[in-house]
Amino acid sequence: MNIEGNKLAFREWTDRLSAFQLGLTMIGLDQDTAPKAGAAYRTEKRALLSAEYRKLLQDEKMFDILQELEETGTGDEAMDAEVGLYLKRLRRERSVPIAAYVAFEKAKGTSSRIWHEARAQENYQILVPALQNLIDAWREVVSYWDSPLPLYDRMLDQHQPGWTSCQYDAFFGAVRVRLIPLLQKIQEAPSPEEDFLHQFYPAEKQRLVMPKVCDLLGYTSDWGQLSESAHPLTTCVCQGDVRFSTKYRENDVSQAILSTAHESGHAWFGHQVDPAYDGSIIAHSISAGLHESQSRLVENHIGRSFAFWEIVLPWLKEIFPDQLNAVSTEQFYRAVNTVHPSLVRTEADEVTYPLHIMIRYDIEKQFLGGDLKATDLEEVWNEQYKSVLGLTPEWPTQGILQDLHWPYAYFGYFPTYALGSAFAAQFFTALSRELDVPALLKANQFPQIMTWLGEHVHRYGGLYLAEEVLQKATGEAFNPEYYLSYLERKYLR
Repeated sequence: MNIEGNKLAFREWTDRLSAFQLGLTMIGLDQDTAPKAGAAYRTEKRALLSAEYRKLLQDEKMFDILQELEETGTGDEAMDAEVGLYLKRLRRERSVPIAAYVAFEKAKGTSSRIWHEARAQENYQILVPALQNLIDAWREVVSYWDSPLPLYDRMLDQHQPGWTSCQYDAFFGAVRVRLIPLLQKIQEAPSPEEDFLHQFYPAEKQRLVMPKVCDLLGYTSDWGQLSESAHPLTTCVCQGDVRFSTKYRENDVSQAILSTAHESGHAWFGHQVDPAYDGSIIAHSISAGLHESQSRLVENHIGRSFAFWEIVLPWLKEIFPDQLNAVSTEQFYRAVNTVHPSLVRTEADEVTYPLHIMIRYDIEKQFLGGDLKATDLEEVWNEQYKSVLGLTPEWPTQGILQDLHWPYAYFGYFPTYALGSAFAAQFFTALSRELDVPALLKANQFPQIMTWLGEHVHRYGGLYLAEEVLQKATGEAFNPEYYLSYLERKYLR
């Protein structure tokens, strides 16, 4: 077949793949609101769709065409990138014997199920055999991948292409050296008043302010939909259809707003990817850290700013006058930026959050490298928390059982959370050289901020590696100094 014929076959194949992906995505989005009596039927049909999708993805004839296109090139940068990404994925999957992959999937199903039981009983030991089996099964799967990288680096590359433990070691080394002394200095200073944040704020009343927050963040029903879930998340169906959810906490009036700000960063990314990429593998960023940078930028650099709360606090006062009428913007701003060590990662402040990730990275690297067993993890976890944050979990759900990542085999993913925060600081520095962010917020011109990010970050999707996007947007390679200096300036002040 000639090049043009191969390109046509490739595009027809990706169009069919995207149709299956759309169906699977919509069933997934619907599962929390659809009638429960139909769950078994939907699960059965989704399994059939998944099987057909995988059959199409692994079509032998298409694999040959992809290899031919890789050799000849397509003359189209985006299509060349798509071909390369599909081949990387398929070569990895085809290298694993079926028996090893089946064993891993069974181990993951068991581990994820028992994790819920262990949490309910506050007993990590229940999970140990299943988690060790999952770790061993995943290490075997990864050992078959055609890669010169060590096993753990292969896992890191899966979520943050181009990044290895060598780079992460340097990054987290800088985090340890700079942020632990910063945390100690903050703890020596008087703490801001924050009790007013943690009074009772009924969720039904909090919901009244969210349409205004979404309007401020430029998120409209033309292309987006906001809902609620136990764990906030964002799903990009296509460039013109992005869904995200938030979560209301009745003992903290700021959290749903900050959660919405966070997810809106992800949502804007999905909305501003070049629409020509809809349905393709590059419609979604291949870098978890790059995507996380956009949510962290909106949550922390905008959502935790004084200018943001100058606008939002009056709205809250209208709804909660008894709790907030006597609170100034300065007091509220300081309260939402209070720093204090905590045991739960998802509730951490800006300064301690990367320390939570550093702890997980250190432990993960050890057990995936074979230096620790699942039986050791709880003890090592507790020792690390005592050493770094000065805290010891009273219950496993405050410690080793709080995250689902390891029992669900999201190995190598944790480091991207901290990396995303560091990327965000560098992007925001470049953005602020050209735009007056507080003035734009006050003028209800938040979309202008997103226009800058759309032009310099979002439109590429997964076309380039994260560091290439960073270089294009900021004119520099990755530099963690922007992140560490931002935290020091803000919190020492």
